[in-house]
Amino acid sequence: MKPQWWCRTWPVALVGWVGVLALLGQPLPTVPADLAAQWAALPHWAQRAVLIVQPGLLVLAASAVGAALAHRVGLRSALAGTGTCPPGQTWAGVLLLGACVGGLVHGLDRIWAPHLGTAWQALVHAQSAQPSSPWWIGPLYGGLAEEVIARWGVMSLLAWGLARVWGERRQRLTLVLAVVVSALAFGAAHLPMLAAQIDLSPAIVARTLVLNALGGVVYAVVFIRHGLEAAMAAHASTHLGLLAARAWG
Repeated sequence: MKPQWWCRTWPVALVGWVGVLALLGQPLPTVPADLAAQWAALPHWAQRAVLIVQPGLLVLAASAVGAALAHRVGLRSALAGTGTCPPGQTWAGVLLLGACVGGLVHGLDRIWAPHLGTAWQALVHAQSAQPSSPWWIGPLYGGLAEEVIARWGVMSLLAWGLARVWGERRQRLTLVLAVVVSALAFGAAHLPMLAAQIDLSPAIVARTLVLNALGGVVYAVVFIRHGLEAAMAAHASTHLGLLAARAWG
């Protein structure tokens, strides 16, 4: 017997919020000059709260949506009580897969970079000169919060909606479309922040969508086969693999 909706919601939301709170460790954002005075007038805690309000609300909403819909389309989570944790060998394979995705993304990014224009090169150089976020923010926020939002929330909603339209006989097709659309949505979610820093060219948009959607497809397949927690592990290890690839050169 499945736990009640609330009992399926709060454990996932709690883990997602661990990832959200990791954002408090990153440097404060740079604000436009016309807002600098108002920003400086805010107390320090309010400036920090800006970092977590929006993703925190998204995690809560996605936790509730996934708790209501995921199990209806065969998607599961041990945290929600609708699945079991995979065995040890699965964890090892999932972590290795995620790390390989990180290395692949790094390699593709290096191949793509020379074709993105001088403005992109200037942005990358400027970002490298700024204080960097602690290494653990990516694995925690990406692995926990983003998986709750993109897979548990968005993908479950898409799969359920498509199943309502097409019926259960096309369940495999609905899951495939949910994987692709949620992965592209995950990639597109990175565009607004990028657009605030640089004029988006078709090449930059394509690079952002492809590199982020690549990981999104992998995590979605892991989610389908092994559950939400395995997808979290794969996403977190991608960030670790990316860090290792960058350190390697």
